[in-house]
Amino acid sequence: MAPTDKQSENPSYHEDETTLRQEAIAWVVRLNNSRISPEDQQAFETWKAKSTIHLQVFQKVSAIWGDPDLHAAATQRAQEPSSILPQQSATPRRWLQHAGAIAACAMLFTMAIVHYDPLTWLQADYRTAIGEQRTIALPDGSTVVLNTQTAIATSFDQTARRIRLLKGEASFNVQPDSHRPFVVESQQTATRAVGTEFMVRTQQDQELVTVLEGTVEVSSLHDQNLPALVSAGSRVQFEHGRLGRPFSVDLATVSAWLNGRLIVNGVPLEQVIDEVRRYYPGTILLLNQPIRDMQVTGTYNLEDPSKSLSLLAKTFPTHMFNLANRFVILF
Repeated sequence: MAPTDKQSENPSYHEDETTLRQEAIAWVVRLNNSRISPEDQQAFETWKAKSTIHLQVFQKVSAIWGDPDLHAAATQRAQEPSSILPQQSATPRRWLQHAGAIAACAMLFTMAIVHYDPLTWLQADYRTAIGEQRTIALPDGSTVVLNTQTAIATSFDQTARRIRLLKGEASFNVQPDSHRPFVVESQQTATRAVGTEFMVRTQQDQELVTVLEGTVEVSSLHDQNLPALVSAGSRVQFEHGRLGRPFSVDLATVSAWLNGRLIVNGVPLEQVIDEVRRYYPGTILLLNQPIRDMQVTGTYNLEDPSKSLSLLAKTFPTHMFNLANRFVILF
């Protein structure tokens, strides 16, 4: 029976908006598969003709699918074998399962490329996985807390205590030893301390050294400029090939990760999502352009990044597609 005008204009008469979006996502993925059969094409035309809302939702999802970020995460897949996508006609709900399989395969492929770094892991004495934090007791009585996706190598002898931060972020609580300086080297900087507590974070071409207690000396490994003396409550940043001047920070905010929390105050949503990504064991795509620069203030649980994403999605004017807590699209 053909749908009435009321049914055509109001999709909630039969199904809610979330179901429509999920079915549209399934059809977009299926239609981008070169093996689509004539029967499947006809099934899609029937689904699309159910109402003008069906067509509008499909067009919106199709536009999102064309975004280059989404292509990087979901269309870098090989031609899927016929055993994954059977040739017989199927309902949109069944194709949603097939779309989920495709997205999951793409997500796993992306994670393998981005997160598996064999050279780094082979050099490391200690390391953490995505979302993991680990406290290490060092031979001199000092301790180091490794944040998510972090790797360090240690070298202790009678003259010096050296740590190489190969990747990620770590907090160091150093036992005093005037005869053996404690030095943390990363890609761009060396941080020297005797007895103090500080954090070092390395990411792409930027490094951050934050002092929680005492004073450290931070120098660039690539130039001969004088080192920066950084005291408690201050941070120094290496960026664009140079070491900046120390500046004050709110220690409760910048060290919140030690307690499994992310605290932000007036930070753009895109930066908050980037931070949550570090702890999320999957792929997060922010495709809603208008909300990227919206300011975020709040406290988020890094031990459960999925809940943090759900909270953000409820706070801002966006929709969230979540596949098995491993593949999230905000659109």
